[in-house]
Amino acid sequence: MTNQPYIELSLRVGEERFELLIALLHQLGFESFLEEGDALRAYVAASEWTSEKESEARTLVRSLVGDDVALETRRIEPRNWNAEWERSLAPIEIDDWLVIVQSGKSVQPKPNRLVVEINPKMSFGTGYHETTRLMLRAMRALMEPDDRVLDVGTGTGVLAIVARKLGNRHPICACDNDEWAVLNAKENCAINQAESIEVLQLDAPNGIEPLLAERGFSLVLANLNRAVLEKLLPAIARLSPNSKVLVSGLLKYDLDWLKNSLAELNFALARLWEEGEWICALVHRQTT
Repeated sequence: MTNQPYIELSLRVGEERFELLIALLHQLGFESFLEEGDALRAYVAASEWTSEKESEARTLVRSLVGDDVALETRRIEPRNWNAEWERSLAPIEIDDWLVIVQSGKSVQPKPNRLVVEINPKMSFGTGYHETTRLMLRAMRALMEPDDRVLDVGTGTGVLAIVARKLGNRHPICACDNDEWAVLNAKENCAINQAESIEVLQLDAPNGIEPLLAERGFSLVLANLNRAVLEKLLPAIARLSPNSKVLVSGLLKYDLDWLKNSLAELNFALARLWEEGEWICALVHRQTT
């Protein structure tokens, strides 16, 4: 979450229902979830919360758990979410090759580890979330030194920074629609001696379309959510059809939607990574 108000929807149900509820609420636009005992809390941008969406959410919950479950909502004003835990942020080890540490904290990494320092502030991308880890693993598996990389929704800039540390030799472009995230990504690039990464404030897909058309990216990184990917993937297929595209921010339940969307765009699913309920997919143009 960034510097915008959010709506928190909370309800108490059996933990065995969490998985399905998260998947279905995700389809309604809820971006993140918190599980506390038998309580599930779901968060959606206040700008996306309408009376119609509230009615849909209540109908969905009633259909799954009945009318006797209390469903509460409250508005949460902007706040620095990461500041609440960054003081105790422990190093994140990604398998046996990468360590993400909080900027300013001393760490003694094991040999042969890449080290990335992140000051998260209010941006997404510390390595704590499954989707960030999935993207990093996928990048290491398939990125070539000569790839021309675009990181859409860069957050802290961690994916672009790791792309540089993995040996990418070309200019890397990272973008986000949030001013705070752009400033944070630039700061983290400087901390990691990766100032050559270009960080831009752009909306997806409209603001990104000129980049896709003009720069010939060979690898597009998109750790977003389904609502944004629905708009971005057609733009990539139209303007940068020869790109390899890594997408995440999707649940396993989104896989059928992704496959159907790709088929309509003459794209194909080439490889899949999974962790927990989350997936990361490599997609590219369909070949005959």
